[in-house]
This record gives sequence, C-alpha cells and structure tokens, in this order.
Amino acid sequence: MAYADYDFYLNEYLGDAITGEDFPRLSQRASDYIRSATKGLSDRADGLQLEAVKKCACAIADILLDESIMTASAFSGEQAVSSETVGGWSRSYRAPSVSSAEVSYLAERKREALLLYLGELPAFAGIFKVRSYPCPHRRG
Repeated sequence: MAYADYDFYLNEYLGDAITGEDFPRLSQRASDYIRSATKGLSDRADGLQLEAVKKCACAIADILLDESIMTASAFSGEQAVSSETVGGWSRSYRAPSVSSAEVSYLAERKREALLLYLGELPAFAGIFKVRSYPCPHRRG
C-alpha cells in the first residue's frame, strides 16, 4: 500500500510535478523503496512520524519521476547531436544513455530524502548512517 495519496501530495506536500494519472504508480514505488530502506519500520509509523513518511514518499516519488524521464529519453531511440561543424558542414551523433554520474545523483537524492524526512525520527534511529566528510578548513 502506498503511504501518500494524490490529495496529500498536492495539499500537504505541495507537490506539482506529478500528474494525477502518474501518481499512484510513483507513490507505490516510492513507498516500496521506503519500506525496504526502513526494514519495514515505516509501516508502523503513526502521528507525526507517519506525516514524515508520507512527505518522504512524495519526495521520492518526485525523484522517481525524474528517473523515469531520464530513462525514457535514454532509451527513446533518438540520437543526440554530440558535435557540429559549420565550415564544411558536419554533424556527429551519439547514442543516448544514462551516465553513471546521473544514476549516482538520483540514488543520492533518494538517500537525502530519507535522511531529511526520517533521519532524525526516533522510530528510525540507527537505520540511516549519515556520512561524515572531513572538514577542509583546518586550523594549524
């Protein structure tokens, strides 16, 4: 079962990227992602924690929309222009693809949504490990 419905997406989360037709599919996939990431604990959320789970589902649904658009354009069969030369006119094409950087970027956005909405909630304590980066500003 999806955590958020389209009414919540529009009126509580204040989303505007996903259509009513696409929302059930994306919301279900986002809910499955959250359920997996929280090892099922999200199913037991209530009150303010359930509100956070619903917002997280909406945020991840938005990311999944971006992911589906990116994937659709990569596998559309349309070739992208990679270079053009004007003098002695020439045009080179490349096969569309999704780069590993784009895949990593989308994965990181999903992780950030989990941390933003669920990372500080007691029900999910210890599930999400926050990365610590060394501070480049050292006093010496």
